[in-house]
Amino acid sequence: MAGEKILNIDDSPTVQRLIEMILSSQGYQVVLASDGEEGIQKAKSERPALILVDFVMPKMNGYQVCKILKEDPDFRDTPIILVTSKGDKVGSKFVDVLGISEYFTKPFQPEELLAKIREVLDKKAQDAAAAKAAAAAVKARPASSLTPARDGTGAFPASEGIEVQITAVVNRILEEFVRNTLPDIIRKALGREPGGSNVAIHGSLAAFRIIELMQMLSLQRQSGRLFINRKEGEAEIFFKDGAIAFASCSMNGSIPGMDGLLKKTCRVGDDGLQHASRIAQMTGQPIDGVLAQEKILDQKTFGACLRRHTETIVFKALGWKDGEFLFDHAQPPVFANPVALKVDDLILEGTRRSDEWVLIQQKIPNFSMVFEPLIGNAEELTRRGLSNMDIKVFAMVDGRRSVQDIVDEAFLSDFDVAKSLFILLSVNLIRKKK
Repeated sequence: MAGEKILNIDDSPTVQRLIEMILSSQGYQVVLASDGEEGIQKAKSERPALILVDFVMPKMNGYQVCKILKEDPDFRDTPIILVTSKGDKVGSKFVDVLGISEYFTKPFQPEELLAKIREVLDKKAQDAAAAKAAAAAVKARPASSLTPARDGTGAFPASEGIEVQITAVVNRILEEFVRNTLPDIIRKALGREPGGSNVAIHGSLAAFRIIELMQMLSLQRQSGRLFINRKEGEAEIFFKDGAIAFASCSMNGSIPGMDGLLKKTCRVGDDGLQHASRIAQMTGQPIDGVLAQEKILDQKTFGACLRRHTETIVFKALGWKDGEFLFDHAQPPVFANPVALKVDDLILEGTRRSDEWVLIQQKIPNFSMVFEPLIGNAEELTRRGLSNMDIKVFAMVDGRRSVQDIVDEAFLSDFDVAKSLFILLSVNLIRKKK
């Protein structure tokens, strides 16, 4: 039955007016909030029966709002519907992680939104009724009936629906435990060092998803190293006060550690790298200071390279579903101090990229492919509204360079190059070399 109070958190005035008209026409009480902070305040003051949360908002995004609400015991039973655009395609990925009830994509039809809200509210009411009935039935039964007598066949008599009701309660308790209590237990475990060891936690990515692991390290404001060992190689991600400071990878021919950062991302030549390393070893100076002092790389450029290098490795790691991990309290490298990447931001961007990778790989299944241009008029690129990055990548498509060659020479990440090539293919500016 309509009449329930619904909180809608969305920064778009147009969407707010639309949802208010749709819900009010069906008798719902509508409370509006224009950003995440206001939404959390109104959730606490208005106590809505259901909350609609937009995914992309200023100040605090929908992911952060859902996480804060679901960590509050007062809202663990309040249904939350995450509303996202089709371009984001993130809803299904965060249903399990956040414990939200549902996700809904925009644009949407009014009847679809109303049906989803009704479905979620009805389920909430049914769960509450089943729990109440089971509790009342157990309370009403005399103590002697708690151990029922067997009939002549030795079997227990059928209980008039009580088993079904109790099963519903047990299932709900288990669901709440897995969704809310178990993560708290694991988070607390991250803060302990068993037996005085430097290893705080270890396990398998097949059993414990890397997204959840990184979120917990962030929430606990941990400092240390997340080391991941896979058959393809190794990677390490350093945390400082819950933020990511540096990442290194030695997989599929990649160059590990500082050499990988300077040679692959910052494009420092072998001579410059050897010269800077020698001075750093002799003087004990941080490598970034030596690079600036010797005018090989200024500190601003080094910081940008460090950030881009770390982001690229973390985005790759977010897609890993196998391997062994351990988290210890090894400190981040000294040169990593300028970087403090928020885990939530990286997860959101990494999720967006993983969705785009699915599309990209349909046209670019491997980096050994070679493409050739279909036009030679640079003005045509500008007319079609291509970005500077797309134009830069297009200039390197010559029928000889492979995708990997372009990545190595363009001073861009794998993802950025592949995305630009995908766009160029989609608008028929390049083609696979025949």
